[in-house]
Amino acid sequence: MEELRLHVSPNGSDEGDGSAERPYLTIAAAQNAVRAAITSGFEGTIEVWIGGGVYELEEPLRFGADDAAGERCRVAYRGVEGDMPVLQGGVALSGWEPWRDGIWRTAVPGGRRFDTLYADGRRVAKARWPASGYAETRSVDGKERDGIGWRDGDLPDAAKLGTGGLQVFVWPGEGEWNWFSETIPVRAIDAEAKFLEFARPSTWGIGKGSRYYVQGALALLREPGQFYLDEEAGIVYYWPERGSPLEQRVVAPLVRTIVRIEGEGADAPVSGLTFEGLALTCTDFTGDYKMMSSRPDMANSEPDEHRNGLVYIRNASDVTIASCRLALSGCNGIFLDRCAERIKLSGNLIERVGHTGIYASGHAPGEGEFADASSADRNCGHTIEDNVIVDGGELVGHGCGIMLYQCGDCDVAHNRIANMPRYGISMKGLRQGAMPPSLWGIPVTWDNHWDFLFSRGNRIRYNDISNVMTDSQDGGMIESWGCGRGNRIVGNRLHHSGIHFSFGFGIYLDDATDDTEVSHNVLDHLYSTGTGKLWMAIFAKGIGNRIVNNLIADNPDAINAIGTQEMVGEANRELVVERNIVSDSGHLYCFVNWSPERLERADRNLFWRGGVRTRVTGDLPLPAICASPAWGWEYEWEDWQEMSGRVYDQSSAFAPPEFAHDADREAGEYRLLPSSPAYALGWEEIDYAQFGPRKRDWR
Repeated sequence: MEELRLHVSPNGSDEGDGSAERPYLTIAAAQNAVRAAITSGFEGTIEVWIGGGVYELEEPLRFGADDAAGERCRVAYRGVEGDMPVLQGGVALSGWEPWRDGIWRTAVPGGRRFDTLYADGRRVAKARWPASGYAETRSVDGKERDGIGWRDGDLPDAAKLGTGGLQVFVWPGEGEWNWFSETIPVRAIDAEAKFLEFARPSTWGIGKGSRYYVQGALALLREPGQFYLDEEAGIVYYWPERGSPLEQRVVAPLVRTIVRIEGEGADAPVSGLTFEGLALTCTDFTGDYKMMSSRPDMANSEPDEHRNGLVYIRNASDVTIASCRLALSGCNGIFLDRCAERIKLSGNLIERVGHTGIYASGHAPGEGEFADASSADRNCGHTIEDNVIVDGGELVGHGCGIMLYQCGDCDVAHNRIANMPRYGISMKGLRQGAMPPSLWGIPVTWDNHWDFLFSRGNRIRYNDISNVMTDSQDGGMIESWGCGRGNRIVGNRLHHSGIHFSFGFGIYLDDATDDTEVSHNVLDHLYSTGTGKLWMAIFAKGIGNRIVNNLIADNPDAINAIGTQEMVGEANRELVVERNIVSDSGHLYCFVNWSPERLERADRNLFWRGGVRTRVTGDLPLPAICASPAWGWEYEWEDWQEMSGRVYDQSSAFAPPEFAHDADREAGEYRLLPSSPAYALGWEEIDYAQFGPRKRDWR
């Protein structure tokens, strides 16, 4: 097997030969040399070493089936160690001049437009009102999807805003739902009626109390740290938080993707590519962001126009992205689209992304022309390990750390995820009750509906997740909805995260989540603020889920440790709840509703709440003591035991867990004394050293 090394340098020339002495100037020139070698029959490995510096791109770097040849010829693009090259999806702006009141302006090259801006490694917000936080809509009967009505005293000088570039960022959902956000252009302003008319209908209705802000008008540029682009005049206005743009690197993004890896089709994939030790930064967003598709054949999936990221991969297999820094994206960090198999994402730093850090989206149930469900299951087998994913959802309110939609058999391990407006990790598909009568020409039945759900067999293990759910509700730090069977959520630490309004959870097995193992996790220091309520640390809907050997501790704001609910016609039964330690984390159980088949087994749990004996909460056919702050009522433990026939928790203990005196509980190390009653109940030790990344190599 042969080896070939090529070199790229900001000081090189595309007239060179790619040697260390005569490097290429551009990555495209090296790519052409790689293709020529493969076409000539080269067998072995080709390494393209990219020297330090900034490489400004006005088009994505595109890699297809001609750029590697699987095992015959593996190709790697690597940054020179100690001198990470920056692939920048935009141009640095210059020619700044003072305008007024601390605001600067400059002409945009070539009349380009963009929907986000970056300065010295941070995103600059669009000029907006209110400058931070949200206003709330008022009800406008009959126009719930046509726009928003603002309240008296809100939106000052609305008539002067103009509609060129004006947008509304809003959480549709009649005020209560804060699940998905949209950014919608404004068509017209009716100042007398206090109504902003959208350029298109919102996906869901917007009733009284929906959160929103307005952005994209020069009249709204009233605070530092914001910008406004006058598209017609080709001028950008920028108010720095400190200093001036003459002392900063201000970048206007020109592309939505830096590296696009895409084969000619599912049967002609790109295979054998590696990208390592590179910085990919500064991509654009969109002027109109619509939430998940409502088309029957695309239910719950991202619209095509938003399927992008700093790295985009489709029709590919055995591709590696390792030890890279991916930052400042308009949309996602990495997007794995439809046909993508055995992608390895390892040791990367992914930060300050507009949407989601890593988004793997397979075929929606019924999407595409396939003979059967198994033929459509083409987004699978990924290794997502040792990444740090922080500061997501800067432009999309439901942004999260890692999203697996119709994507299975993945090992998601040892990642650290923090600072997300919604989930840390989510697995989604489509619940059976929402499926059409047939998919891919196959009648859907209860017995076969799991065949169409590909988010199955995933292993979510040893991840460290904190400070998520910062700007949404009815969600969890690790969440699933309508996914497939056989997923395992094992050995993760979920900590120091709050519910700030409405309600939410730690681990959330939402509608139609079946046959999922939740074991050996640590949930600690979860809390509530304001009007928020941490209803349950672990909430399990679905069938046959197993909540075993979890440590739920130091969550005094939790109303309940473990909850269950049957709703929307999806069964909730045959749950196993065993060998869990619950310490200072609310009541042991909440049954939002109860059915005799709800629990298969519940026993050998250890509960302690400062000596206060636990109660059961929810909605049960029992005499109530008082209302529950979460749902329903509180009931005496003994009454529930009597009602259920005393078949649950007969061996459980109500005693202190006896944490060791040197246990570092703030750091999530809850070591137990040898005398702890948990051991007599069958407690299995948790390896606290496994949480989070095992290595960091961002060069």
